[in-house]
Amino acid sequence: MEITKNNIDALNATIKITVTKDDYQSGVDSALKDIQKKAVFKGFRPGKAPMGLVKKEFNARAKADEINKLVSKGLSDYLKDNKIDYLGEPLPSETQNSNIPDYNKDETFDFYIDIALAPEFDVDIDSNLNLKQYEIKIEDSVVDKAVEEYKNAAGKHEKVEVSSEKSLLKGEVFQVDANGAKLDSGLSNRTSMLVNMVKDETQKQKFIGKKIGDEITFDLTQVFPNENEAKALLNNQMIDFKTMNVNFAFKIAEISDFIQGELTQEVFDRFFPKDSVHNQEEMIAQIREQFKDGYANESDIKLLIDAKKALLENVKFDVPVEMMKRWLLTLDEYKKLDKKALEDRFPHLEDDIRWNLIESKLVKKNNIEISQDEELLAAKDITLQEFARYGLMPSQVPDDMLDNFAKERLAKNQDRSMIRSQVISQKLTEVIKEKATLTKEEISYENFTKLFE
Repeated sequence: MEITKNNIDALNATIKITVTKDDYQSGVDSALKDIQKKAVFKGFRPGKAPMGLVKKEFNARAKADEINKLVSKGLSDYLKDNKIDYLGEPLPSETQNSNIPDYNKDETFDFYIDIALAPEFDVDIDSNLNLKQYEIKIEDSVVDKAVEEYKNAAGKHEKVEVSSEKSLLKGEVFQVDANGAKLDSGLSNRTSMLVNMVKDETQKQKFIGKKIGDEITFDLTQVFPNENEAKALLNNQMIDFKTMNVNFAFKIAEISDFIQGELTQEVFDRFFPKDSVHNQEEMIAQIREQFKDGYANESDIKLLIDAKKALLENVKFDVPVEMMKRWLLTLDEYKKLDKKALEDRFPHLEDDIRWNLIESKLVKKNNIEISQDEELLAAKDITLQEFARYGLMPSQVPDDMLDNFAKERLAKNQDRSMIRSQVISQKLTEVIKEKATLTKEEISYENFTKLFE
């Protein structure tokens, strides 16, 4: 097998692979013998058909399979052995593969494959990279709000005799006539509702100061102008404000008010590592640390975004645009796009391609590596974030359960790739903080979020 490379320009090349009979024949013969053992032909017992009959039926297919395997392996070995740095994936040439191989007749086969060559450029992080590092202020108001949320999380509803704005009412909602009498065939549902869900203050007053057994008549469209909320109240997705009778009543069967929980040791141990918090002052200190860590992480994300933007603007090199477009159209994510849609999106995609090249160079230059322990730790962090969305604090997740979930995530190639990418970004951010020139700027969280608009 002969392989040669023809450079079209600095960013594009075509590789020619010539396969002769000497390269593939032994593989084809072996494949045909395997087929002969399993093939079933009329008039012959399984595995006893003459080789001539097997060749007549299967030779072309066996030949094509063997040649395709040789070409694939030969190309891969050639690129690796010659240390050819390329982008995307090699693609069959659009200009030189003019003849369709005839695997029945031909003995020598030429294949032409286009590749996109990685551009040559230099980049590193040093003091010439000037960036802002934002220090986000922890406002007392956000800490106070967090304390209230912990109290709410420890709270519960307690039954009361008279309803207030913060009450939860349980009972029956039903359709009534113009005089307030229940309609026998009208809509009804046993349900519950929060008084403070009623936005209109005049309507809300109808539900305040009421007792068990009271009936409150109301216009459904005024109390719940959002049709989806009305559908949820009635547990009926078919209602239509435009055509229905909107006169309803709510008969109260139970009233309860939400009472905030006390900050006891049991509550502290529920939401924080056991015995790490013993009073409200220590809890506030922990909350401030949580905000400090969270804000620092968000600040680092902004720092990397700004570094990426600066490097894309200052590090100049070209990419093989047309070859990249051809390659993108072979990917599941983009293959449904027509050429115009791809053209519209390509400037952003080109930035992604250029950044991947820059990032790859920076990773190599700064000897950034990722250990299995670092992968596992990152997978655990992501898993804990997911548990938190379901109301589980880190202290509530058993170590063996967390370990199993994290390892299961790493077993999936797509998830593992995403996790490795996150770890690389974190390590690259540390390099930026160490080597770039950073100007610190204090900022409120509200103004910080505006920087992303």
